[in-house]
Amino acid sequence: MPVLHPKKSLKEMLERFHMPNYNPITTLFESDLKMKKGEEEDAVYNTLFNQVVGSLRYLYNIRATICQVVEVVSRFAYDPRKSYLVAAKRILRYLQVTLDFGVLFPCNIGLEGSVQLGY
Repeated sequence: MPVLHPKKSLKEMLERFHMPNYNPITTLFESDLKMKKGEEEDAVYNTLFNQVVGSLRYLYNIRATICQVVEVVSRFAYDPRKSYLVAAKRILRYLQVTLDFGVLFPCNIGLEGSVQLGY
């Protein structure tokens, strides 16, 4: 059975954002975190934030558990603040825990012996 496994690309992402040795966490978001537009805090480099969010958007096609939180963080891409970047990096730290997880596609053998993949 084919398995879609993003382990290599996830490790590369963690290295790209200088996070390979960060402590992994088991929760995606802090329970009391409130993200609002226009908060009065330090702005972060827009390109860095968009690269982190773009990498997460690539991964959420494989990891359904992060879809909602990546969408929430994506809302702030036009004017990123420090807390938004921390939240995005928190998702990457969560993904360190699930590094060995993948998506398994069951095979259906057709009449001619071809393999068909489905959900």
